[in-house]
Amino acid sequence: MNDIQFAFIDESGDYSFDFENNDVSTHFILVAVLAKESNKEWLEQEVEKVRQKFFHTEEMQSDKMNNPHLRIQLLNDLKDLPFNIYAYVVDKRKIREDSGITFEKTFIKFMNRLVYDDLNRTFDQLDLVLKELGTKEFMTEFKTYISERSVPDLFNYSTFGFNQSKSEILLQLANFIAGTIAKGYDQTQYSEYYPLFNKIIKKKIIAINLWPQNYKNYLDDYISRNQDSPFDEVIFKQSVNLTLQYLEKNKKSEDADERIRVDLLKFLLFNLRENPNEYVFTQEILDNLNAIRVNKINHHYFRSNIVSKLRDSGLLIASSNKGYKLPVCLSDLYDFVHLSSLTIHPMIQRISKCRNQILLATNNEIDILEHNEYEYLKRIIEMEKITVHD
Repeated sequence: MNDIQFAFIDESGDYSFDFENNDVSTHFILVAVLAKESNKEWLEQEVEKVRQKFFHTEEMQSDKMNNPHLRIQLLNDLKDLPFNIYAYVVDKRKIREDSGITFEKTFIKFMNRLVYDDLNRTFDQLDLVLKELGTKEFMTEFKTYISERSVPDLFNYSTFGFNQSKSEILLQLANFIAGTIAKGYDQTQYSEYYPLFNKIIKKKIIAINLWPQNYKNYLDDYISRNQDSPFDEVIFKQSVNLTLQYLEKNKKSEDADERIRVDLLKFLLFNLRENPNEYVFTQEILDNLNAIRVNKINHHYFRSNIVSKLRDSGLLIASSNKGYKLPVCLSDLYDFVHLSSLTIHPMIQRISKCRNQILLATNNEIDILEHNEYEYLKRIIEMEKITVHD
């Protein structure tokens, strides 16, 4: 059996839609702290040290830490430990009243299905761990929902389900991370320090899945900060809509490469929400994608089989010497064109020089671009000659 991956799950927020009550959360947040079995014991020891340092005899609970500077110190103590974060952030305010899920019971059932389907597609194997005592209603329903669908093997082990694994301290870690993410989304918990929190734990985050999936969920925050070009909103909308359509179309794909592409787009969407104007270095993306994979992806495979195929499908992915991002403005597209031209133009010139040498050596009898499939290259080269002469 491979190194088992655990998911320690906790939540932030409530299930109510009575927003006239100031105590009702605007968002429901679910966090899975991912850890490998080979790291679990050491991780527990290190997180316990952090708990004792900041909470002494109390549990490490997010709502027990109101000092943002202490939270920053704590996150810095956690940032190099071997765990990752996979999360869901639901903006309850943007769920239509006519959708039928703006009632607590139906909302919980809907979220059970949404989270189960996504986790089951994303992870080949996952050993889920929830808090046993004092569990909230969502967690109780979620455990029942998954238990009914998990299939144990001959050794009574479910590759995706609950296997009686426990770790109170890592569940506390999940609670603290959920509460930290809430400070960037939930209006009842919002903190101006969230960008600093996010900067510390960003490399630990595999994905923050925003729901409902609508480009406006990403656009509103961006437009409030950027008013550069009248075309930027059009580019932003097209970029995000194409990405969301691709995710919806391919979310159930069993193809290994397609699943990598889906995970990449989720990560780029997360980066767009948090840092819409920043590129992500290729190595950071690979670290993110490889965190949940046994077979690791290298740079060449990433470029040729993942990014290139997405672009072949019509998706907009900008790139520069600083990495990749979803384009949100005209300058992002110019970055992509510029970087591509640095490769395309020299290659065309080399083909042209090679062609000229063979034409010269054979007295124009052999043209290496004479086949129909190279007609477009011949036209480009001939047009370039005309431009140079003009």
